[in-house]
Amino acid sequence: MPHDGNPSSHPATRRAVLSLAAVLAGGVALSPGHSPTSTDVPAPDTPKSAPSGTPPAGPPPFGNRDPLLTKTLKKAQNTRGAIARFEGAFPALNTKAVVSLPGLYKAKNPWLAVSIVGPVNQLQIINPEAGTPEHVVSIPDSHNGGLESLIWDQRSTTLYLTTGPTLLAWNPASPKTVRRIGNVPGATTLYELQLDSAGNIWGGTYPNGSTFTYTVASQKIRAHSRLAPDTDYVRRLAIGPDDTIWAGTGSLNPRLFSFPAADPGRRTEIQLPNPMPNGFISSIRVQGNRVVVTASDITEQLLLDPGTKKWVGSLDRAWASRNTSGPVSDGDRFYSVTDGRLHATGTDTWQDTMLGPIGISAPLEIRADATGVLVIGEIPTGLRLEYFGFASGTVESVHTLALTAGEYKIQSLLGHSDGNIYVGGYMGQGLASVNPDTGARWHSPHEEKLINQIEAMIEFDAEHSYLGSYGSADIIGLESAKKDSAKGYTRLERLSREYHQSRPFGWAANAKNVFLGTVPDYGRAGGVLGMIDPQANTVDWVLDGGGSGFVKAHSIIGLAADERFVYGTTSVRNGYGIPDTKGPGKVFKLEIKTRKKVWETAPVSDAGALYAPKLIAGWLVVADIEGINVIDTATGKLAARHRLTQANNAASRPGWANADIAQVGDGSKVVHSAAGTTTVVDFRGGTRSIIGTPETKDRFGSRLAATPSGRVFGYTDKTVLVELDLLPRPSRPRAP
Repeated sequence: MPHDGNPSSHPATRRAVLSLAAVLAGGVALSPGHSPTSTDVPAPDTPKSAPSGTPPAGPPPFGNRDPLLTKTLKKAQNTRGAIARFEGAFPALNTKAVVSLPGLYKAKNPWLAVSIVGPVNQLQIINPEAGTPEHVVSIPDSHNGGLESLIWDQRSTTLYLTTGPTLLAWNPASPKTVRRIGNVPGATTLYELQLDSAGNIWGGTYPNGSTFTYTVASQKIRAHSRLAPDTDYVRRLAIGPDDTIWAGTGSLNPRLFSFPAADPGRRTEIQLPNPMPNGFISSIRVQGNRVVVTASDITEQLLLDPGTKKWVGSLDRAWASRNTSGPVSDGDRFYSVTDGRLHATGTDTWQDTMLGPIGISAPLEIRADATGVLVIGEIPTGLRLEYFGFASGTVESVHTLALTAGEYKIQSLLGHSDGNIYVGGYMGQGLASVNPDTGARWHSPHEEKLINQIEAMIEFDAEHSYLGSYGSADIIGLESAKKDSAKGYTRLERLSREYHQSRPFGWAANAKNVFLGTVPDYGRAGGVLGMIDPQANTVDWVLDGGGSGFVKAHSIIGLAADERFVYGTTSVRNGYGIPDTKGPGKVFKLEIKTRKKVWETAPVSDAGALYAPKLIAGWLVVADIEGINVIDTATGKLAARHRLTQANNAASRPGWANADIAQVGDGSKVVHSAAGTTTVVDFRGGTRSIIGTPETKDRFGSRLAATPSGRVFGYTDKTVLVELDLLPRPSRPRAP
């Protein structure tokens, strides 16, 4: 990809025309008093309209660096909060894991435990003969992504599972609930559960960088010491037949550690054959006389001799989903899928035999018996089960199972000129939208496979939008006219390849170009700044500060742009797995034509992150979790601060999206949301009003979207899209 290029001209966009119309109209278009999904609340007082044929008089335009933005704000009455709710804004069915449950209910064909992404319907227990879930369990207060790991203990007929830092258990005696066992001290996430020969549970942790055990007999959880000083993650775990534990680390210097289950402190460190500075061990399987290991950016499977702990070769054929059938003894065969074909691998010779084609390309579960192999994969409505018979050498039966859909936690929002609110989901594939006037729902086609978790997105004009997808910092272009076809989605660039980036959070546009800013990959510091040419649909240039980040060792999390300059805000929060950069977050100004930095400042000394910059009345308005900061665009110096929440910058770890600002029209009003408090600021009126009341107990998230017509949307309860009331309630007259 070229690193430099000249911006080309672009006609005036519909987005710009609509925004200009909002400015000329004085900013705010009131939300409808009632819609099919509105809450039943009294409509606000409606001002008298101007005489027919006479346009209403709007306020005068802001002056350059208008003092209205720097004046002290008076507290006004609260607004009503959410005036419309759209439950389950992003319905989804995304299967994370499938685990067979042999011995459950003494069924001939084992039942299945299935976990799906999202905060509802996370666990589903299925009788494959029935075709639909027998038990659907929603787990309150789970991680937003659902369950991380599941393991079945046939001896006790107990399914162990994890979400966040918590170990849980499901038992058929109480099939509609799960039992909380406890939290692992110091951990925020628990990974890959395994069972040792005594029936005890083992797992990995973040950020402890260690293993833990749950001893069933004593019902005690024990967290072990960190495997190495540079290790925050233990994501992968396997246990050999002799109860040797094999643990895989990240995100710095990914490698293996082994130790006996009876003595977790007696560890052996095993570096990869070609050590890498960043990444993860992505799978560990003990098969026959070898430990089979995969790692980030390595296509082959690496073979380790468990006795000598030396690498002894590799298997070049990449296993789909890094998945195989269960552990086998030395000399036996196990099974895997590659490019839609089922293969057998003998552990005596470690040679492959291609058995035949199969209709599942990404297996979630592979289970073998004496006569064949069952392969389970995902389809849009649930699961597909294919049984491949050894005697016939073909798929002998196909069966489908329907799952109960879940919902993604709302991760990002975009108010589009087509009238829809577009929604990105946490750990969510695809894109969804809600029409707030009709309640109509839409979802990107199942065939679209580019979008992962959308961190943020922007509309350039009515026909072109751009999405930032997590994982590999994929920059995706969307053509509105083709949004129902996979052909409407184009990956312009994968910024992880050359620039080691992970999350595109910062977006801005002017009349000609779109600008992007990113958070780096796991174990790295320093985000990049880039520019897109929408006419060519290409990334014209990327600035990475020579590899240390456009702002050295800072993530680029917010952008604003006019025709000459790009302004940005940063966070000292780096990619997961390394400490934050010391010092405060910064603000910068870049001249687009020369790509030279005009200034770089740290205007808020106690804020490690500054968010959501907006150009209003000649000022740069940026958020932190305490409120709003007004920055002089000429110097980058702080001109005013408006305190809006009870949060404390110095007491909170900086983030990437912990605060947001939605600009209404010309910026006469803005909405700020952070730390559970959402506030509408009226700069012309000189007031601030909390959105919501103590009676409604409204708490809105830190992602907002404004429409060209001046409506503002947020979310609550993880999955519910809401329209926010921007009008303070009239003060009640005092009793005489």
